[in-house]
Amino acid sequence: MMELVPVLRETRFALPADYSALAVARIDGRTRLTVLGWPGSQHDAVNVLYVLVRNALEHGVTPDTQTFEVRLTVADGDELLVEVDDPNPKFPEFDRAIGGELGRGLWEAQRCGATITYFPADREGGGKTVRATLRPGPVAP
Repeated sequence: MMELVPVLRETRFALPADYSALAVARIDGRTRLTVLGWPGSQHDAVNVLYVLVRNALEHGVTPDTQTFEVRLTVADGDELLVEVDDPNPKFPEFDRAIGGELGRGLWEAQRCGATITYFPADREGGGKTVRATLRPGPVAP
């Protein structure tokens, strides 16, 4: 179930449901993180966003999906929530996926410090939201 957190700042944007979304996510993600003023590693956050977008493209979108939504939220305690919605309500073998048994994407996102969860999307038409939670901290030189 989705955990509600107090929101300090948030930005939302739609991405095309094709592989051009990967480049757009990196560029828009970095720009939006700068505007949000999140006090953590933007490099890690953008890498995590890339992984979640790629995961949605490979496992979540359907042939009739035109776009999908991304949210970057700075929550209470300066946690960053990176959320990607897709129309597929299921996430088969989630535990194996984050454990790196089915590929390295979500496992690599965890190595960047993200905690990965998913829950039913809070929107008409269903689907799911995959969330990565990153804690703020000093940025390595």
